[in-house]
Amino acid sequence: MFFVLFITALFIGISIYFYFRSEGLQRSLLNAKREFSSTQKENRSYVDSMALIAKRHEDFAKYRLEQIKVNQSEKEETLETITPLINNYSIIFRECLKGKGKLQPITKKCYDSYDKEGFKTLVAYISQQEKHIKRMWSSNNLSGYISLIEAFLLMAEQKKPSK
Repeated sequence: MFFVLFITALFIGISIYFYFRSEGLQRSLLNAKREFSSTQKENRSYVDSMALIAKRHEDFAKYRLEQIKVNQSEKEETLETITPLINNYSIIFRECLKGKGKLQPITKKCYDSYDKEGFKTLVAYISQQEKHIKRMWSSNNLSGYISLIEAFLLMAEQKKPSK
């Protein structure tokens, strides 16, 4: 009889322990779900912000490119080479956000949809540039892309318009 009472008490004690333990785990799980939900909302807002930034940068770059084209009376091969790079700015920007090593593959894809030989022309053009331009291209990341576009636009703007 004493043995049965002991087993029953042990069973009740273990049940009470696991009940409170499960309640604590349930509270922890609820807190984790709340944190996850808030993190997802924050992440969505960051993604939306980055998409907006990409679109704004694209608009600015396209405007600058158009101004350069208007100021130059004859077509310049350099501008034709970098135009697809600027026209696909937000696509390349968003792809580069995903990680390092995404610049050149997405650029190749964009140029292939524009012209089959366009990417080779771009690479040849970049290989003729100064070291810092080559480094921007070989960095193969978002920072390098933004710097590369800015450098190309500055070089084009600094060329004297031929009138």
